[in-house]
Amino acid sequence: MKRLVLFLSFSLLFSCASTTTLTKEEKERAVDIGNRAVSKLMGELKKNLGLALKEGGFPKAIEFCAGKAQKLTEKVNEELVLVRVKRISDKYRNPKDKPDRTDLSVINYFKKRLKEGKLPPYYIKTVERNGKTYVIYYKPIRVAPFCLNCHGDPESMSPEVLKILREKYPEDRALGYRVGDLRGVFKVVIPAEELKGD
Repeated sequence: MKRLVLFLSFSLLFSCASTTTLTKEEKERAVDIGNRAVSKLMGELKKNLGLALKEGGFPKAIEFCAGKAQKLTEKVNEELVLVRVKRISDKYRNPKDKPDRTDLSVINYFKKRLKEGKLPPYYIKTVERNGKTYVIYYKPIRVAPFCLNCHGDPESMSPEVLKILREKYPEDRALGYRVGDLRGVFKVVIPAEELKGD
């Protein structure tokens, strides 16, 4: 199979909503492809974060996140066939994880549903760009207790960790979370043509 190379950024590429309606089978394929892409990225990030923690605790973990997480995401995308995956958040730490308008509307939808106690496991949206239709699969990311070591209340965090975060991320927005909050979403972009049956 050929690899799809997307030269435009996510924010430029996916700014227009689409009226395309997906069949039940296409939605099921999108969920399957989305989950597999998310699992691949999440697995690689967790594995490497774990190695960094083992090597040097949270300071080393922050170093990994600041210097290598984006490169690891790019590497995963090079290995994936026909799709792109990334993490985004409205309270981003790295500006590369900033959401576009479509992303932000989905994040706000997840937040509203979470507040109602009805957070869905995913959300699917179709968009069009340059005459081509794409399906975007979004999966929510929740804050776990472990996450608070680097994303919690600054008053309760290690001063060493805070110092390193401020050095690495001078415009950090990713603090003040509580367990269970929506940290952001995984975003998987799939060409709609790849969801068609054989």
